[in-house]
Amino acid sequence: MEPEQLKQYEADGCIFPVRGLFRPERLEEIDRLLSTLVAERPQVEKGDEQTLAPEDLLNLHLTCKEVWELCREPSVLEVAAQILGCQDVSVFTSRILCKEPGTGKEIVWHQDSNYWPLTDPFDAGTLTPAPRVTSLWLALDEVTRENGAMEVLPFSAQPESRRNLPQEFILDSGGSTKAFDNFNLSLDSSKLNVAQKRPVLLQRGEAEFHSAYTIHRSEPNRSERRRLAWIVRYCPTGSQVVPGIRDSFDEDYPLVPVLGRGAVEAPAGALRLEGAEGAAAFPGLAAREIYLPCFGNAVKELKK
Repeated sequence: MEPEQLKQYEADGCIFPVRGLFRPERLEEIDRLLSTLVAERPQVEKGDEQTLAPEDLLNLHLTCKEVWELCREPSVLEVAAQILGCQDVSVFTSRILCKEPGTGKEIVWHQDSNYWPLTDPFDAGTLTPAPRVTSLWLALDEVTRENGAMEVLPFSAQPESRRNLPQEFILDSGGSTKAFDNFNLSLDSSKLNVAQKRPVLLQRGEAEFHSAYTIHRSEPNRSERRRLAWIVRYCPTGSQVVPGIRDSFDEDYPLVPVLGRGAVEAPAGALRLEGAEGAAAFPGLAAREIYLPCFGNAVKELKK
């Protein structure tokens, strides 16, 4: 990332479009892998116990080596390290997010920081959540307003969003926090400077990076075209989960080092899915074990 781009990220909490992270042939490999994982996800109509939405393929880096290798792309890690200001980087979460044609759900205005109980290792001695996280958002399809482009409110539009917004901005719908999918902490749009929102319109292969505090939202996919994205959240190694805030992130939740100190070749127990050309290459997808991380806090299940 050029110095001017880094300055823009620091000023706005986001940067896009970021180009040239992946060669065209690598982009094709990524598309085949992610598309297959979406197509083969658990669905009741296929005989599975429950249906996994195509937007919610979470943390497959813990169970699939090819997905972990995607987290390790050198070009992406270089940018993440620049943004985070350190050379020891871990993966916090990953997500395959596919908004299929004419479907998908609206994601209302929110800050990711309200959901992520992580400490900032640069602020030693405190266990108060203050997530130092940068999220890669890679477009595998062209992203338009019609197919559900993300919208962001830069820090320059909402300066108080450089940290968690005050409580009066937050709308809490309540409910259980045992799974990843209880999206209960949204923001009151009447208190936001939505007139200065920016649509994240991207071409295939372009990317966006944003912070844990960047306010954002997206519409459903109202078009006849798919919108597939690959998302990785990186944090400095040494970040800690503060347990007891969100049940999906407990004391056993794995922050996996991917660069520098402690970096691993692959998480323990991850499977290699050779030749990701289609369903035939994924016989039973290892009895569906690969999808365990998508269902709430599966860390304990993975250890059984």
